[in-house]
Amino acid sequence: MSKTHTVKSGDTLGKISIQYYGRFTKWNDIVKANPQLAGRKTAPDGSPLIFAGDVLLIPEDVQPPKASAPIQAKQTIVLDPDAKKDLALFVDGVKFTGFTGYTVTSAVDTFDAFSFSSLWDSSNKKCREIFRPFTYKQCTVFYDSEMIFQGILLPAVPSVSDNGNTITVQGYPRCGILADSCLPDSLYPPEYNGLTLQAIANNVAGPFGVTILTKCDCGNSFEKVEIQPEDKVLDFLKKLAEQRGVFLSNSQDGSLMLWKPEEEAVSATFKEGEAPFVSCTPTFDGQNMYSHVIGFSKVEGDKDAEKYCYENKLLQKAGVLRVFAKTIDDANSGSLENATKATAGRMFANSVKYELVVSGHRDRTGKLYRKNMCVSVYAPDAEIYRETKFQVDEVTMTRSDSDGEKTKFSLVLPGARDGKLPERFPWEE
Repeated sequence: MSKTHTVKSGDTLGKISIQYYGRFTKWNDIVKANPQLAGRKTAPDGSPLIFAGDVLLIPEDVQPPKASAPIQAKQTIVLDPDAKKDLALFVDGVKFTGFTGYTVTSAVDTFDAFSFSSLWDSSNKKCREIFRPFTYKQCTVFYDSEMIFQGILLPAVPSVSDNGNTITVQGYPRCGILADSCLPDSLYPPEYNGLTLQAIANNVAGPFGVTILTKCDCGNSFEKVEIQPEDKVLDFLKKLAEQRGVFLSNSQDGSLMLWKPEEEAVSATFKEGEAPFVSCTPTFDGQNMYSHVIGFSKVEGDKDAEKYCYENKLLQKAGVLRVFAKTIDDANSGSLENATKATAGRMFANSVKYELVVSGHRDRTGKLYRKNMCVSVYAPDAEIYRETKFQVDEVTMTRSDSDGEKTKFSLVLPGARDGKLPERFPWEE
């Protein structure tokens, strides 16, 4: 989390950089995190002039993530003595436990999030200090002593009624700020032509103290990149990532993760009518399923556009013609095929989904359920007429007084994300 520094007489950005980072050259990172400095006159070293009384954000010195030491709590606060103590939230050296309900969501192509609820005692000064709105404190979440989340607290929401006072505590990963924020003025004019996705992500995430974790080949550099002042940083990066078939999510430590989910071996099997199976509901989006997905390269003047056509065998076998076409902003003949297949993959992932609900949170080996794991499902009443392998697109763990502990999976067909579909579908016997 960023610190603040109030400028004193005699301060320069170089001196402040040495004070906080131990080296002069980091003053440029301070400038990027302080849009109010844009347009000011500059000192001989090129840094904007600062004046006594200026309040500057000092971003964290972004480094590759390291294995963290076990968290030691200086104080433990049990919010509800009658609630289970398996879930723990650490903030500012304080361990909070005794949550009556929770929801923890993790997904392949978006950011994790959590929401915990419990009793609220407004007379507890430590609770009032930590859950004060808009402090965006760093936090860590554990389930049965296993870390599942590092992130930032969003404003907690108390509720007062005749039945008692409760509070809902919410949070998302550190990189979640990229979904909420636009590019700082200090980064204008944005010059990203000729850079790779990874290089662009490092540039736009730096002022927010967000680390980039790259787990795949991010493809060729971009010839021309455009961003509008009103574009959110994450939306901007997602448009670029889609052109390279890359997905954006978060790692466990809150870094922005660039990755391409790979198919895994099946680690859990669920059958209708057998525990821990609870329910399975399919969603078939017929209006956004196409027989042909055509990608065109973007051209200027009289130059002919290149194209790549992806053929959907499922609809072709049924004799159905439904066409979707898209212009790929920055693609040559090689990347055009990958970008079009990625578009087709997203079509399949969005058009064929199954919502599976099971009891408990762990697979047969004792591991917590997670995004991108693979499961096998047999549920004839949900039109899964034979045991079928699925990838977990999103997983949500919940606990409530009425339903107990449940896990909800959003399932997609293996290979759907990159357009590589199975020869037989779940509804084909």
